[in-house]
Amino acid sequence: MHPSAIARAAADAGLDGIVICDHNAADNVAAVGRAARAAGCVALPGIEITTEEEVHLVALLPDAAAAGVLHARVAAALPGRNAPAAFGEQVIADEHGDVLGFNDSLLAGATAWTVRRAADEIHRVGGLAVAAHADRERFGIVGQLGFVPPGLPLDAIEVSAATAYDAGRRRYADPLALPAITGSDAHEPGAIGRALTFLHLDRAETAEVHRAIRAERGRAVLGGGRPMEDLALHILDIARNSADAGATRIEIRVDEDPEADALRIAVVDNGRGMDAETAARVTDPFVTSRRTRVVGLGLPLLRQAAEAAGGGLRVTSEPGAGTRVEAVFGFSHLDRAPLGDVETTVLVLMASHPDVDLDWTHRRGPREYSLATADLRAALDGASLASPAGLALLRSAVRHGELSLAAPAASRSRLENQP
Repeated sequence: MHPSAIARAAADAGLDGIVICDHNAADNVAAVGRAARAAGCVALPGIEITTEEEVHLVALLPDAAAAGVLHARVAAALPGRNAPAAFGEQVIADEHGDVLGFNDSLLAGATAWTVRRAADEIHRVGGLAVAAHADRERFGIVGQLGFVPPGLPLDAIEVSAATAYDAGRRRYADPLALPAITGSDAHEPGAIGRALTFLHLDRAETAEVHRAIRAERGRAVLGGGRPMEDLALHILDIARNSADAGATRIEIRVDEDPEADALRIAVVDNGRGMDAETAARVTDPFVTSRRTRVVGLGLPLLRQAAEAAGGGLRVTSEPGAGTRVEAVFGFSHLDRAPLGDVETTVLVLMASHPDVDLDWTHRRGPREYSLATADLRAALDGASLASPAGLALLRSAVRHGELSLAAPAASRSRLENQP
């Protein structure tokens, strides 16, 4: 996990940015920042602080200087010195991976700060305080304290890669009216990108990420998920490929049919299409033009996921006439991947491609709901789908639709009558 290895793994994953958060230290922040710039992505400075209650708080910091100031304050609050035989050497490296020295503080220990003091110290240097992996029993704020202290000045809640993003968001972030973020919490390069957060930014830089978490200047947290697992992110991947292929119209349909024991996904576009030979080869993992794996990992991995769940994948296309991708999964199959957070998929697609006509339909058993960008644009009266008003309308529409699928039949009529 030296700086250049981290940066290369992030770039290979197709990520625009990562946050570098050593435990109770920021010695390597500047080096990772330089390595990331060389690799074509951004590394945000951070520290993962352990409070005296054994709660982990992530500090998202504005720059390396602020990281240095907080690093010094955290070091002063740490008891004891490192025992390399027990905890290993705590290496300080440059951007090339050359060892510059070692941190002698007991980074595996807890600071003398309470969780409230830690949040205040983070804000004191202009940072954002995030409750790290709130869904985890160990070191998560709820697992350690049993609750989130009233008035604690948190800026966001992190859901770990072990929990589905939408479930974690609803349980931990929504009750506090805070944005939910997620990440890989990687401790080795191969784990980087196993969970990620989508942000609506003007450009990839630290200040913009802070604005998105604070919901300032039209920036926003759109959602998150696990690219290796969630089917919703496979859908996002396919639909973004459709937009890249020049599609001006994309139709997405998700059918959950427990009675037939089938989950069907269809993505249809009017893009440039492919000839028969190319269409037959696009599901081959060794024949791809993709250079990154930011979500979904492409059609080969979707095919693998479908076949693992007793289904399959079919791609039909014609030059100049668009492409149709259909995937079928055994609904109750033990190896079927979770659907994941459809809200993320719809928001990212519509925010990233506001001029593409997108029709979304989700059916579960006898119930379904549909969203069409044409109707949403009309409701916005000229405002962009990527505007704050547009994103708020999209989020509300998707949540209302998903709630209608999950609601008991007796309450469904009441939902349909709500504005």
